[in-house]
This record gives sequence, C-alpha cells and structure tokens, in this order.
Amino acid sequence: MDIQNELVWSHSRGRAFHGCRRAYWFNYYGSWGGWDAAAPEEARLAYVQKKLTSRAMWTGSIVHMVAEQGLKRAMDDADRGYAIVDWPGDAMRAYAKRTAQADIAGSASGRWLSRPSKLTGFAEHYYALPVTDADWQAALDEIDRQVGSLAENRIYKRLRVAAVRIREVEELRRFWVGDAEVYLAIDAMVGDGTGGVVIIDWKTGDSHDDGEIAAQLGVYGLYATQELGVAEDRVVAMHVNLRHGTETRHVVGPAAIQAARDAVATGVAEMRAALVDVPNNVARKEDFPPLPEGSERCAWCNFRRVCGRE
Repeated sequence: MDIQNELVWSHSRGRAFHGCRRAYWFNYYGSWGGWDAAAPEEARLAYVQKKLTSRAMWTGSIVHMVAEQGLKRAMDDADRGYAIVDWPGDAMRAYAKRTAQADIAGSASGRWLSRPSKLTGFAEHYYALPVTDADWQAALDEIDRQVGSLAENRIYKRLRVAAVRIREVEELRRFWVGDAEVYLAIDAMVGDGTGGVVIIDWKTGDSHDDGEIAAQLGVYGLYATQELGVAEDRVVAMHVNLRHGTETRHVVGPAAIQAARDAVATGVAEMRAALVDVPNNVARKEDFPPLPEGSERCAWCNFRRVCGRE
C-alpha cells in the first residue's frame, strides 16, 4: 500500500514554512519517496539530507533521549507495582556517552547511509566540514554536563518519584483542529493530582525565544484541553533549560490556547494556498523559491547540496 503525503501541521513545520520556502519544499515534498532505491536522484538526495543533524541539534536529541528513557523506566516500574529503581547520574551519563560515541563513529564511517531514517548522520561529516577532534570532544563534554544536570534536576527527580501520575512522555500524537490535523510530541505531561496537568518542556540550547516557547506551549495546552478534557485554566507548563540550569513557569490559559487554535488555522490556510492541488497535497518546486543567492542561511542548510547552494 502506498503511503500518502498528507499536510499535517506542527509547530516546527509552521516555522519552516516561514523560513526558506525551497528548504520547506525539499523537507516535506521534494524528499517524499526518497527512501525508495528506485526514487529519482533529487528525491533520494533530499531524503538523505533531510535526515542530517548537527552537533548542536544532536546534543539536544541525546539529552532528550536520556530524559525519556529515565521517565519511561520509572513509569514501567510503577505500572508493574514495583519500587522505582534508581538510575544514578553516573549510569545516565555513561549511557549517553556510549550512545553519542556510537553515533559519531557510525556517521564518520558512512554506515548511517544504509539506514538514514534510523541511524545518525552529521552534516559535519556529509559536507566534510573542518571539525576537529577537540570540537567533537567539546560536544561530548556538553552532553555529559547536561545529562548530569538532568540527573540532579528537581523536576526530573519529582517526575520519577511521581511516575504513576505521568500521563505521557514523548508520545507522537495526531489530533484535529477544525479541518486540520496536528502533530505533536510532549516531552512529559503529569497530572497535578487535582484534575490539572503540568507539561514539562526540556530545553538544551544556548538561547530560546520566549514568544516561540509560548506558542509551542499553547499548542500543547490545546491538545491537553481538547483531547484529554483538561480545563483551560488547569494547564501549567515548565520550561526547563538544562544548559543554563533555569526553570520558567507558564500558565497556559484560555488566551494562549485560542492563539494556538488561530495559529493552526492560519498556518494551514497559508500552506494550502501554496499548493497546486490541495486535495492531493501536491506542491510544485517552482512555487517555493529559494533564498537570494549569497544568503548566510544557505551555508548551514541541510539541503544546500541538492539545492545547488553548497
């Protein structure tokens, strides 16, 4: 059975649409079917380049993976009625290090190209960028530091202790907002014991835009109220930055939830307007122009080879 390319809105897709339109097209249309060996060369190249990551993005992925594993282990123990087995910080850091070192080795050898959807491939290797051993070690050190910060984080510790109240961790969800389907995956959501929920959003980057964070949390609040039946005034979110060791509390109330609903409707309408065939979600490459020649953003775009901007 053929897999259909559907227009499904997400916060990240909305951001991509308002960035480089050609990169958006390669990501959601030009790479479609590129996993098939019989696919056209452009689609195969775009698919491989879509799967590339960078050291900065990968650092966040490893830390999120460890957080997910720690919480799901505690949830499994709680579901079985067992005492929650501790996962010491040293063990968490060792697990992260083994995973990270295997990722680097698999990418450097090119082995990841055999399974680009499953294995990690770095843009630094793919584009033969001048990255030194010291640069890779610095990334490993930052992962180690942030995983250590996670292990000692009071919110992470409380989540593990209260694992029986965790409602979901990194579960990919699809739900409808009007006639638009929405994708999301929440880092962690826990019941507060009185009918409300607390949403946890781990951040690992050096800087984050408060407006972007609020918009993302609003979508999470929309999901919690619409799909889980949580009252609009009972959604709280915690933005936890593991790089800087900071926590920010957000009340995701009716205004933020309505703003998210409006953002989905507006975003989907804009995306559909760019299509040549809306019912079948068909987009023409020429309708999604690249950035002007010489744009600085092209220098770090994953699609710069297939786009002719390498």
